[in-house]
Amino acid sequence: MPVDEGSDPEQDTPAERPGTAGPAVHVWATAGPPCLPAEAAATIEAIVRAVHHGDDVRIRILLAALVDIADTEVLLHLRERLRERPQ
Repeated sequence: MPVDEGSDPEQDTPAERPGTAGPAVHVWATAGPPCLPAEAAATIEAIVRAVHHGDDVRIRILLAALVDIADTEVLLHLRERLRERPQ
């Protein structure tokens, strides 16, 4: 789905379609974490920890394991988790 002008996917903010009356039409929204297979979710969290610790060997091992179970949703979730700041 294309993002309308005025949307900011980096901030997960909705935008209004120009020329429409009424409430905003959400063109980019996240409803919380996606429903991922448990194995994929655990591997993603392990990758995030390895990245934050700078463990290149572990990152390579985990990415190799993710190849067999990853789909677009899993990869997008990994991207989002890597963009978050460590707690």
